[in-house]
Amino acid sequence: MKAQKIFFSMVMALLLIAGLLTGCGQKAADSGDTSQTEQKEASADPEESTVPDESDEGSASETREITDMAGRKVTVPAEINSVFSTDTTAAIFLYTLVPDKLLGWNYELNDLEKSIILEKYHSLPNFGMGDAINYEAVIAAKPDIAFTVGAINDSLISNADSLSESLGIPVVAVDSDLMSAPESYRFMGELFGVEEQAEKLAAYAEDTFNDIADIEIPDDQKVRMYYGNGEDSLETAPAGSSHGQIIDLVGAVNVADLELGDGSRVQISAEQLLAWDPDVIVVIGEAKASISGKSAAVAILEDPDFASLKAVQEQKVYGAPNAPFSWMDRPPGPNRIIGIRWLSGLIYPEYLNFDVDDEVREFFSLFYHVDLANEQLENVYNGTI
Repeated sequence: MKAQKIFFSMVMALLLIAGLLTGCGQKAADSGDTSQTEQKEASADPEESTVPDESDEGSASETREITDMAGRKVTVPAEINSVFSTDTTAAIFLYTLVPDKLLGWNYELNDLEKSIILEKYHSLPNFGMGDAINYEAVIAAKPDIAFTVGAINDSLISNADSLSESLGIPVVAVDSDLMSAPESYRFMGELFGVEEQAEKLAAYAEDTFNDIADIEIPDDQKVRMYYGNGEDSLETAPAGSSHGQIIDLVGAVNVADLELGDGSRVQISAEQLLAWDPDVIVVIGEAKASISGKSAAVAILEDPDFASLKAVQEQKVYGAPNAPFSWMDRPPGPNRIIGIRWLSGLIYPEYLNFDVDDEVREFFSLFYHVDLANEQLENVYNGTI
């Protein structure tokens, strides 16, 4: 009897083990079926594709195809977290909308720029620009994409394609034309998944353009204006050029009616400025030489060679604000949007349908992420810290 009990116990134990093994095998099979189903469902989505991530063996990275503003088909990560700006204008676009995605700057920020730009972004690396870009450092930083901004033409397309091949990452092109700013921000909103915030910036730009377009200046009241930059303020942007676009937009007459030639600006002589004898002079100085717009204006007002100029005699020589970036030009980015408001208020205050101070505060809040106190506003106007 005892032997039978032992035999029965051994049989039951064997059956129990067999059941456990069968259950484990079924669970493993079920798990494999679920994985295959999920993979089939993922690959069926036409908006996304799955490709192996070489940096993390066994994982997968989702991508999507977009059409950038140059009409190029570009495959980018579904989620973009880090962006290399190929130029200063691109960096400004990124900082104004998605500062946390900005990989670094293209030059060392000066104290004036740091007085407005949020402190957490002061220490971002400087990757350089133009021929001085440190591409080894860019590649080592592993950005998700590169971002280039410029006039949409064959040269920009070719450069973007070449850079993408060199860096091994997607390069997305955006239109730098000032009047395209609303479209550019909406495109960026979709690219980075921040449509709501992008729409606020786009709408501000559109409102600015519409407000200026609504101002009608009689021909006999139009101001003849000279716009100067550089260490001696004798480099100018000819009428009709992209760098002098703000002058045309606000209804002023650009006295520099010159052929542009191969460059974007033209060097003139002091005698030429005296011959033009403009009603108003606006200068931006030279950032590379630490010359502010205000100090450049003072230099003209105090120069005896320019004493006969109408603008000097009437004290209508002004330095354009340049905090954190020039409001007139250099770089020709979204920083110019507020320059339209400021310049129209400077030369046509009686025709305005908006308050310049209020608009500057709103712009700085939306684009530069700071709320200006009264003292800060005055410092911004004067180009001081």
